[in-house]
Amino acid sequence: RSDGRLVSTAVSPYPTILQNYVSKTSWDDAVRLCRFVKDGALWASLAAMATAAKELNTAEIAYAAINETEKVEYISYIKDISNKAARNAEMSLFCKQTGEAEGTLLQGGLVYRAIRLNIDLFRWNRALELAVKHKTHVDTVLAFRQKYLQDFGLEESDNLFTQYRYRN
Repeated sequence: RSDGRLVSTAVSPYPTILQNYVSKTSWDDAVRLCRFVKDGALWASLAAMATAAKELNTAEIAYAAINETEKVEYISYIKDISNKAARNAEMSLFCKQTGEAEGTLLQGGLVYRAIRLNIDLFRWNRALELAVKHKTHVDTVLAFRQKYLQDFGLEESDNLFTQYRYRN
């Protein structure tokens, strides 16, 4: 303080302990600590750290502890994906890393999934670019684009899509 008086405050040791467990990848110990402390902020921190480390089991437990049902369901969906590239791409999407997700799909040879990812994110030009580059599913991109425009009562305004529609 400006008048020279000291101000005492208590700082919880648990976040530091949690960070130490996570840095050592001692996920079971981290979960045990959170269960002992019963603090929502600590669970949320664990959820974020486990998600960043792509530790799905721990992330699922932590999100469940803070009642993030949608995230628990999505992680469960990710865990059920048998293809490793697709699973890693979904995890990247969960972490809001769309570029990494697309790259993972393309490296894994999952071109349609990469195209569909861009369609689902309404990145129409990128979806068409991938379809043309890989010479596959151009008609699929055009059909999804047309349905989207019809659903919203819009006319095609992108010359590139018009060009490819008449080409096919």
